[in-house]
Amino acid sequence: LKCFGLVRSARVMDHMDHHHHHGNMDMAGNVTEEVFCLGDGQVMNNGFQIAIGSAQPCALFLFPGWVVDTPAKYFGACFAAFLMPTVIVLIQILREKVLESSKNSSRTFGLDALAAAWYGLQMMFAYFLMLLAMLFETGIFLCICFGFVASFLLLQRYKRYKGVTGEKVAMDGAPCCAL
Repeated sequence: LKCFGLVRSARVMDHMDHHHHHGNMDMAGNVTEEVFCLGDGQVMNNGFQIAIGSAQPCALFLFPGWVVDTPAKYFGACFAAFLMPTVIVLIQILREKVLESSKNSSRTFGLDALAAAWYGLQMMFAYFLMLLAMLFETGIFLCICFGFVASFLLLQRYKRYKGVTGEKVAMDGAPCCAL
């Protein structure tokens, strides 16, 4: 990770506290540690950037404390951003199934309420994606875009498998605005 790193220095104690760790020691006796990014997490960069490197602020993934400050957390954040559009499509399919079943049911209020709850959950994930896009973090943004491509492909395959024609299950435009 040297290519990503800001280097922190810590003065080596006396020889008894040394523990024989000779990795990344400079000539002055300082032990160095690689840092993935800077800070405690930031939102809304000034234009698209990548949150990796000695001069880049760490990204804050939706909630306080969810700081993307290691390679594993960065991979996890990108993977979650990639999966979120698929979650939206799956919720949308479930919501459509509930609405379809309410057409032939006497319990329409309960099914309509369930469809409304699914819609609220769908919108929550859509707005989470909007907030992630507003991080202006290049890797996360690209994963969101690729996630939409993959989820659209899955939706088309589902529609073809189920023999759905027309716009029964649609994913047109922004997910936050699709009704």
